[in-house]
Amino acid sequence: MAKDPAVRAARTEKLGAAIVDFAPLPFDGDAAARYGTLVALVLAANRDPKPRRMDLMIAAIASSRELPLYTRNEDDFKGLGSMVEVVAV
Repeated sequence: MAKDPAVRAARTEKLGAAIVDFAPLPFDGDAAARYGTLVALVLAANRDPKPRRMDLMIAAIASSRELPLYTRNEDDFKGLGSMVEVVAV
């Protein structure tokens, strides 16, 4: 969450627009199973999965559906290349 109210409001507005244009994908059983695999990959890369929980959930949803994951923060997904296609934008 942004501390600046104006930034937070702008992000909320963008999210609202995206919700209208896209149907959200649920974190279901397949994604939950994949999540465990992704945590193991993060640990194997000597990284702490705890601060990456939300990123790993997003990656698990994309991976379990064989979808690419588009992100501005490619570094957040280091070590997951074998399980999810990460596309920097």
